[in-house]
Amino acid sequence: MLTNRYLHLLIVSFTALVMTAQTNARTAYVLNYSQIAVDEMNRSGIPASITLAQGILESGNGLSELAKKSNNHFGIKCHGSWTGEKVYHDDDAKGECFRAYKEVRHSYEDHTDFLVRGSRYEFLFELEPSDYKGWAKGLKKAGYATAPDYADKLIRIIEQEELHRFDFAATAPLLASEDTLSVKTEGPTLNAKGKPVTNAKKKFLIHRMKYHENGTPYVVLKTGETLEHLADSLHMRVPVLLSINDASYETVFHSGEAVYIDYKKPRSKQKFVIASEGLTMRAISQQHAVSLDKLYKYNDFPVGRQPQRGEQIRLRPVGLLEKFKD
Repeated sequence: MLTNRYLHLLIVSFTALVMTAQTNARTAYVLNYSQIAVDEMNRSGIPASITLAQGILESGNGLSELAKKSNNHFGIKCHGSWTGEKVYHDDDAKGECFRAYKEVRHSYEDHTDFLVRGSRYEFLFELEPSDYKGWAKGLKKAGYATAPDYADKLIRIIEQEELHRFDFAATAPLLASEDTLSVKTEGPTLNAKGKPVTNAKKKFLIHRMKYHENGTPYVVLKTGETLEHLADSLHMRVPVLLSINDASYETVFHSGEAVYIDYKKPRSKQKFVIASEGLTMRAISQQHAVSLDKLYKYNDFPVGRQPQRGEQIRLRPVGLLEKFKD
């Protein structure tokens, strides 16, 4: 009888220790990554609570082998389009390919992009960012995970850790510790400039944002839509959009034209392009999503100089081997 009671006490004590360790690990995880989750919410409209809960669940509070060795906190597999670093890990099958990242933040950013670009998740962005239950059930419905209780697990984590408080934050509220008190903030989701991010804007971004093959995001201008209207919809200033697109107030934007909403890349994977009649350096810059300043530099052109028909225009710097050949 004493032996059974002693064994029972040992089991209870061990269980309490495990639960305490798990609680401490979760608290540390939220403290470390809540700001990134809020940043991604402000960028995309995905509730920070959902992102954090997925990170906690998928990475085992950041302690899984995949999370520690490759900074992959969301269990995102390589798929055919992935060109970054890879690791191989046993999951549903032996030796499956998973994405690897240099920093945890990159894992969070890729998680956002994965959901934003996936057509099967599009309906989720019709939900309010405060509807974490709808998001949890929607992720399961869309096939993000195969576990039948996946949505319930996310909801349980969110409510146990009160992660929904982050869904109304412009910056992550402080967590309770020896030196701080828990601060809960309420109000609309704000972007990095402190302006409210409306649900309409989130729908706008999800339904209209496209990506160049090098990853630069853009929006196709609609018939009758002006750059001013577009800037207003994005809560961006017109001068910023002009700068991103290497344009001036005199530049005419036409319907069907791609307008970049983030700065173009410094180079292209493609080495060069052959200029056709009337093709301008800016047109090449826009077509290949490469900085106009860089194009002038790579081709040793003075600013303003335009290519001649049949001229080879470099889209990336000359490599050492190419220089040696020259």
